[in-house]
Amino acid sequence: MFAGNNNSIIKADPRTKLLILIISMIIPLKCVTVFPSLVFAALLCVMLFLEGEKYLSVICFCVSMIIMCLYAGAAKGGFGSTLNMICMSVMVLIRFFCPITMALLLFTKTTDMSHLIASFQKMHLPMVFVIPFVVLIRFIPTIFDEWDGIKKAMLFRGIEFKLKSFLTKPAQIIEYTMVPLLFCSVELMDELASSAMARGLDSNRKRSSYVEARLRNTDYAIILIFAGFLAYMFFIY
Repeated sequence: MFAGNNNSIIKADPRTKLLILIISMIIPLKCVTVFPSLVFAALLCVMLFLEGEKYLSVICFCVSMIIMCLYAGAAKGGFGSTLNMICMSVMVLIRFFCPITMALLLFTKTTDMSHLIASFQKMHLPMVFVIPFVVLIRFIPTIFDEWDGIKKAMLFRGIEFKLKSFLTKPAQIIEYTMVPLLFCSVELMDELASSAMARGLDSNRKRSSYVEARLRNTDYAIILIFAGFLAYMFFIY
């Protein structure tokens, strides 16, 4: 999560990827047919491919094709039965969140933290936003590691985190999972906040950086393509 890829063909600025993410939240509101949805999904997959996530781009495109085929099949069936109406509602939700998920993968998988902080500085965002954001982003993968350790400790005590165990031994599940997880979360937040302060993120002075955040010609081309697609969907299609 938030780690750059050295095999990338192009290296888009984090601000460009953030704009793509915002556009991906708007596009599903207008893309109600299969073809424009597939075109937009293909654009996102091309971006993933160019950023070095070749395997992930192929998976995302195949999943998008399957989702759109299922959506087209459900739409063709109409709302004749309750079951078909439920299936159609589920497919609409999946189709809505599919491009958002791909854009989020593009943003998180191909952006390293140094470039992200440098881009935030270029955007002149206040540190009251940057510091909590950086702490949150580092908190998520760390808490997953802690959760794995808690599950292993539960296995040593003969308790598995399953629905059956939760129904038969709810008190033990809460005692051995929720309580340690809450204590770990509080401790991790303190440590990560202290780490951010030690790096001088709370300083009002301008910070130096090893990386340079600037928009290149490729960024302007990408912005033009995605903004053009958004304008086409809203004003022409």
